[in-house]
Amino acid sequence: MPFVDQIVRYGSLSVVGLGKNTGKTECLRYVMGRLFDMHKIVAVTSIGVDGEGVDQVTFTPKPRIYLEKGMYFTTVSSFYEKKRFLAEICHIEDQATVLGKMVTARALERGKMVLAGPSETVSLQQWVRQIPERFPVDVCLVDGAISRLSPASPVVTRSMILATGAAYSANMRTLVERTRYVYDTVKLPAASPGLTEKLKNVTKGIRVITSQGKINDPGVGSALLSDQVRQVLETCGSRLYVPGVVSNVLLKALGERKEVGETELYVRDFSRIFAEPRVFYTFIRRGGRIFQLFTTHLLAICVNPVSPEGFRLNSAELVENIQRQVDVPVYDIKRIR
Repeated sequence: MPFVDQIVRYGSLSVVGLGKNTGKTECLRYVMGRLFDMHKIVAVTSIGVDGEGVDQVTFTPKPRIYLEKGMYFTTVSSFYEKKRFLAEICHIEDQATVLGKMVTARALERGKMVLAGPSETVSLQQWVRQIPERFPVDVCLVDGAISRLSPASPVVTRSMILATGAAYSANMRTLVERTRYVYDTVKLPAASPGLTEKLKNVTKGIRVITSQGKINDPGVGSALLSDQVRQVLETCGSRLYVPGVVSNVLLKALGERKEVGETELYVRDFSRIFAEPRVFYTFIRRGGRIFQLFTTHLLAICVNPVSPEGFRLNSAELVENIQRQVDVPVYDIKRIR
């Protein structure tokens, strides 16, 4: 697949699932296998826990993650100690988690591994930056998460693959629409470099952006509740930065203003948008604009037409319907092997 060559060019990739059991791990395994065949040195980790044989929520079988000889990986010490293949420890983090310290190692032979890496954005950013500096790695791979409960953003890597499938919705139309919505949020335009530089360290509280590009603090902590949204509408004008959650209430209120066509909303990245698709598209259709401080390159969408309950969508039809809606390639991984 052409996008595998792009992964090498970008140097880092998150494989992100629209929901559980949408084929994320299968896609990650495919990418790892292709990069290994290309003789590229890979480092891999996971935001959550990945590589277990059984899903701890649905209790259905999950594909295992196999590391090839020469691959680097980062996981917690409690999982590292349970491995059954030879590996060389390369680095151990000083700070411990509830599952033990983070261990980075190099596989000396093929073997299966449970991965549980950094779970916060800052730690994950450090991992993506430091691994190629410390070791001869061509590509950093992250088993990501699109869950809005995840503290780690998918945009810590330069590129991304989105996994979607029947486990999210057995209704093809709903699944296609939801996938298109996520695609549209990922593809939101980037803020200007100058504005990003001014705002990148602001992680709390709403900010007003003046016509001269100055950043002012109106004293509004967030915009989750109706009273807070009212404060935003009264004090923040038409250009504002929301570093946290962009709620359904906020975006709906902004979209209903007379001056919506002049409104510019800045967010840290697409994963902060919690609004319903209907509210999001109404805001955009009425002339509102949304910009991201941090963007990622969406390289492909991979589909899993089978749900854990055994329901199966038509693979070719699903791929075709999603492909009509997006400008990136869409694949069913199982059908291109």
